[in-house]
Amino acid sequence: MPFSVASFLILGATLTAAQCPQVHVFGARETTAPPGYGSAAVVTNEVLAVYPGSTSEAISYPACGGQASCGDVSYADSVIQGVAATASQVNSFNTQCPNTVLVLIGYSQGGQIFDDAYCGGGDTDEGLSSTAIPISSPAQKMIAAAIFLSDPRYISGLPYNVGTCQAGGFASRPPGFQYPYAANIQSYCDASDPYCCNGNNPHTLEGYSNEYSALATNFVKTKVNAMLSGTGLPTSVPLSDPTTTTPPPSGGVTATHWSQCGGERFFQKILTDARNALCS
Repeated sequence: MPFSVASFLILGATLTAAQCPQVHVFGARETTAPPGYGSAAVVTNEVLAVYPGSTSEAISYPACGGQASCGDVSYADSVIQGVAATASQVNSFNTQCPNTVLVLIGYSQGGQIFDDAYCGGGDTDEGLSSTAIPISSPAQKMIAAAIFLSDPRYISGLPYNVGTCQAGGFASRPPGFQYPYAANIQSYCDASDPYCCNGNNPHTLEGYSNEYSALATNFVKTKVNAMLSGTGLPTSVPLSDPTTTTPPPSGGVTATHWSQCGGERFFQKILTDARNALCS
């Protein structure tokens, strides 16, 4: 029986959805890092190495603090743009691949934008007045883990904190703030860090990836495995020592993202074959 163009459209959409990755990682870089993943690349790579076929993309935002090298965008404007970009990219991917498990890995300002986007509550220091969570409800449910490294929104005394800091960051959450997804978060901060804590050694910022990458990756694996098991998706990967791999591409959405979730070239081939069949 001949296929109609509509049939091929349905078939194409189904195959595209079937090719969505099991796990997708979003990475957000620190202030003044060039476009791409920045220091979030280390943990991002370790997670990708654990789940074959998983994909990743970097949040596209200024990551600036008023420096000429990043376009003179103020820190506050950069955070606001970053929160909006996070919501847009996460929601868009979840719409295309609603069953894919999602992971957030943010470094410094990247941690702040993920904190604001995933946990809501506003960010008055940066002029973000809305307290709503901008990530959609369906996407929120698919975020298995969020890693914040040197997050300026850090506050001490929370059960998911990791590190030596007993104070707060320069944009710390107000006392008593309740994180809606606390069980899915780990926030890393050491006392000497002047960004997430009240320290005086800015070089502390540079060490989190090496100091905590194994711990962060194992946390992510625990949460991702639990979600994969609970949703009936393909068998999860057992915990093991993480392996560092080559850093992901430096910017935007990865090639594997578009080949596995979107499938534009594959979908176009289906349409072309359908038209040829109808016209032959």
